[in-house]
Amino acid sequence: MWGKTMKRLILAAMVLCMLLSGCGAIRDSKSVGKEVPASELDLSSLDAFGSTKKAAVYFLNSANGTLTADPRFITVEQDTNPAEAAIKALLGGPSNDSLTKVAPDGMTLDFIEFSNGVANVYLNDEGLPMPKNEQYIMELAIGNTVSDLLGTAAVNIFYNGLRQGFQGYPSAPLKKQTGRVDEAYKNAEAKYVPVMPETQNGTFPTQKPEPVGEVSAEEVPKTSTISTVLYFVSASGDYILPEVRDIDYITTSSSTSAVYVEAIINALKVGPLSSVVMESPIESGVLLTREPEIIDNGDGTSDIALYFDTLPSGMAYFEARENLLSNAALIYSITGFIPNVKAVHIFVNEKPILDDTSNGSGGTLRSDYFGYIGSSAPLYLQYGDSSLLIEVSRSMEQGKIWSALERVRAMLRGPQSGDIGNVSSVTYTGMSEKGVLSVNVYNDTAYVNLSEDFKNACQGISSKAEMLLVYAIVNTVTAMDGINKVQFLVEGAQTDTLAGHLCISDSFLRNYGIIKNAS
Repeated sequence: MWGKTMKRLILAAMVLCMLLSGCGAIRDSKSVGKEVPASELDLSSLDAFGSTKKAAVYFLNSANGTLTADPRFITVEQDTNPAEAAIKALLGGPSNDSLTKVAPDGMTLDFIEFSNGVANVYLNDEGLPMPKNEQYIMELAIGNTVSDLLGTAAVNIFYNGLRQGFQGYPSAPLKKQTGRVDEAYKNAEAKYVPVMPETQNGTFPTQKPEPVGEVSAEEVPKTSTISTVLYFVSASGDYILPEVRDIDYITTSSSTSAVYVEAIINALKVGPLSSVVMESPIESGVLLTREPEIIDNGDGTSDIALYFDTLPSGMAYFEARENLLSNAALIYSITGFIPNVKAVHIFVNEKPILDDTSNGSGGTLRSDYFGYIGSSAPLYLQYGDSSLLIEVSRSMEQGKIWSALERVRAMLRGPQSGDIGNVSSVTYTGMSEKGVLSVNVYNDTAYVNLSEDFKNACQGISSKAEMLLVYAIVNTVTAMDGINKVQFLVEGAQTDTLAGHLCISDSFLRNYGIIKNAS
């Protein structure tokens, strides 16, 4: 106990010393910060620059049959997922001759969705089909690259908007893989392919077997437990969020995708494990009136028709947002697991459900719901009426979590009903998110450009309020990977202070001492 007390006293003393030395000091309310020349900075070109980040990009090491990291310095553009730059580097090939290129020429990256440790990588491929073993090696390399960079728990890969699974069969999302790739392929084959295909001269099979024949009397159904990415509606009712779950699928060699679809629907009805932040997109009492219908499109893709006795969300037709989120979660869950599903048709009492995303028959594509996935970002607000900040998790559109500007604006909007704990806003009358003109990142520094109106709104606030406001912005921005410092500007120029207490002419580092311990 005495040791912990001493550590806290020493830490507090260190923080106090930092605050009282140079810029970042709390000054007497009657004095202003030190005089500094207001140097105009040209911010117009900052958005053309990106931050430089070291990434491990994986390729095949043919000498030992494993995936090996090719260290790269990648340039991450403003407000973008750093994994996108890494995957583009992977598609371009290795930097040395000791490693083997894993992607075919002409393959490009569309974008990456990232939320709750799940990454969906969308590739554009207009070339010839890849041999299955080579495709799996490329997918493993992408999975390792994304996992290393984002710390993901699961990676799903889509080709031209469709998930292909393993040899055309439903499969779990990719995780970080070590060891020989041929062994990984054999293990996946044994897990996901109902009948082991023949090999040619000891090489990987290139064609998937087609399930044929009727179920014999002696055939015993097989139970396969497969990790599956399910999507639920956020507690705020704004987005859908993923959760990786192990689901038991009971199949035979003649089973169709309908078996998997029903199991997914049942799992969605049970609801998420994280019930505090998510809720089921399907009401527990909603029933399928008949087996899901698999519609062969004749081009290697299929549609799926779902027949419910009532709207899956249980909501009325006029509650459009609730229905859209329910449909989005349902369709994302199905198309993210069942291979080569192009569209999902939802029927209630045999009548197609039409909404803003559906085509004339009620069928919707996965791409119709791009932008509906949310993600969580850490923000910092005042803890009660204390002199401390506390971290809160805020759901945002997943693409916006890479924007420092969007995070600062979300923080300035203050507490939400879903925030846990005693949380208070750090803003006062006249301060608004529009007062943050821009946040541009160059190398490891974020330049937070405030308006003159925002600065004027700070006049008259206490030294404590100014400190909390400044460090709420600093800690929110430096929570982003690769950003270590924050430089404040007003209308593009350095300034001495916002409210007359705290010198902001120099850049700020993250202040750990002002953060309340979550425990």
